Amino acid sequence: MGYYAAREIYPWLHSIRDPQGVFCYLAVGAERALLFDAAYGVGSLPDAVREITDKPFDVVLGHGHLDHAMGAYQFDEVWLHESDFGLCEEHCSEEFRKMNLGDLAAKGAPLPEGFDADAYAKAGAGRLKKMETGRVFDLGGLSMEVVGMEGHTAGSVGLLARERRVLLDSDSASNHVWMFLEESLPLSEYAAMLERVAALGFDTFFGGHFDDPRPKSDFEKYIRAAREAPAGESTPYPQFPWLKGWLYRGDGADIVFNKDRL
Repeated sequence: MGYYAAREIYPWLHSIRDPQGVFCYLAVGAERALLFDAAYGVGSLPDAVREITDKPFDVVLGHGHLDHAMGAYQFDEVWLHESDFGLCEEHCSEEFRKMNLGDLAAKGAPLPEGFDADAYAKAGAGRLKKMETGRVFDLGGLSMEVVGMEGHTAGSVGLLARERRVLLDSDSASNHVWMFLEESLPLSEYAAMLERVAALGFDTFFGGHFDDPRPKSDFEKYIRAAREAPAGESTPYPQFPWLKGWLYRGDGADIVFNKDRL
């Protein structure tokens, strides 16, 4: 597959790993496909998709952060919750793209043959298309429903594969979540979201930084950590110190939060 590494998780679901450590997912139905998240976009994601399926496909972004959205420019249009439009445009700006190129250069990371760094830096966010929660993408025997998973960012969403009882959640729920960013919502709203989503019909979920199946029961750990963090023992988080992050380590779930937004 070249720059990206694909893995078949189920016959209908593949993960596509960006070398910078983030995962996209390709869901394939009988008639259409859907790509969830667009990684950093250094290599050609359309080529990666075409190595898996020749079906027409939509692209949905789980949220607007650079590591999930920078590849959006490679497609005619991408769906994103409107609450993250500004965030996505900022994180796909020339400033952020050059920052990413600098990180790659500092690590000595290989680039795809023929990669145009100047074009990449000026690529922008692409054409963003407003997406509402509750929207269902019918792929033919496979329905992907947009689920609101606000918290990490205001416009974070997941995709629920109804027939397969699988949830794709980008960065919305994991065993180490950042809730201290300027674009993050109060911790109480995040906990309420987790409780709401945990009541949905899925058994397994996949995230943006891991592609091994996680059981729905892990949401109980995440909810407990979100509820306990404000009063629990926490330590200053060293990354981005100006954001005043505090790390709470629960039983199998870590949360970095801001004590001013509980």
